[in-house]
Amino acid sequence: MPIFDLQTRSGLLLLSACFCMLMLASVVEAQPVDAVAHYRAGYAQLQGKDYRNAAIELESAVGLDSTYGDAHYALGMARDSLGEYDKSAQSLEAAVRHGVSRADLTDRIPRLLGDLYYKAALRSRQQRRFGEAIQRFEASLDYNPDNAQALYAIGLCHISLRQTDKAATAFSAAAKADPAYAWPYKSLGDIHRQQGEMRQAAAMYEKAITVDAKLVQAYAGLAHIRIASDDLEGAVTTLRTAVSLDAEYGEGFVLIGTALIQLQRHGEALAPLKRAIEIDAKDAQSRYRLAEAYLGTGEYRAAIEAGRAAVTRQKDFYAAQVILADAYNELGQLAEARSWYGRAIADSRFKYYCAHRLEELDAARERAQGQQ
Repeated sequence: MPIFDLQTRSGLLLLSACFCMLMLASVVEAQPVDAVAHYRAGYAQLQGKDYRNAAIELESAVGLDSTYGDAHYALGMARDSLGEYDKSAQSLEAAVRHGVSRADLTDRIPRLLGDLYYKAALRSRQQRRFGEAIQRFEASLDYNPDNAQALYAIGLCHISLRQTDKAATAFSAAAKADPAYAWPYKSLGDIHRQQGEMRQAAAMYEKAITVDAKLVQAYAGLAHIRIASDDLEGAVTTLRTAVSLDAEYGEGFVLIGTALIQLQRHGEALAPLKRAIEIDAKDAQSRYRLAEAYLGTGEYRAAIEAGRAAVTRQKDFYAAQVILADAYNELGQLAEARSWYGRAIADSRFKYYCAHRLEELDAARERAQGQQ
């Protein structure tokens, strides 16, 4: 048996190692000829933006060779362009498992997967499949854990499912992920307000405004807090800021009018309420409040006109019926007043007031008959 010197032996070992590596590479790169043909055809159609036919060719490629990573990747891109986000994600995950030839794609694919699951989740949420949307948002977070918008959207889905505690957790996580994102603070404010935690709610709304001074919904929430706390002047100031930021914010004008009515400033309430009606002519609430303001200024016929407009836009609008009854009563049209009091008495909130008014009308009628 010949004895080689060290240099010769090392050279042979190196040659042998290189040969093995070449053989391994040829095995890895080797794909069935038909699969390669379908891949090339699909890739060409993908570049030509013929996504449907590209998907057909690429599905054939991976059907012939399920380990064909490049074909899985290209199929994922075609499915993404077709709006088939779930299928696209499945294809890209297969590409990750089997590997792709381009090194730059290894870093790119996880980001793409995060985007795909996020888009799929948005579609599920739009279709009101909230549980499914949550799962897909969470899948997107596996690839992009700091996506504050995904965390916030999870919170909104939990709100739709009446899972308030889970929603609060998601909103808090979103605020932590991006402290410059104002919406999670606003939504946390809503949760605290609904739970009667007014101080915490105000703090969240104020935080949202600090982050985004143009977030009208945060001003609205803060105004509701101030109205509930009987800080009506503060509410009006806050709401005037809100409507200055959004001239089409109809609810804001209604709330301004409502607060001014409670402050007994009925004349001032007319302009914002009329503006609310300009914004949304179908809104019954603004018509009702306008009727209330006219009643306060003594313009009873205008109150009746606005009140009738309110009750025609909302069935069983008992509060508006009371305004109508009071306005007719002030005009001395007692039959009409009696009729509207009789309808509004069905609402427990107005039962005793309407019953008292009807008793007064009955007593007045009896006195009038006695004098005859």
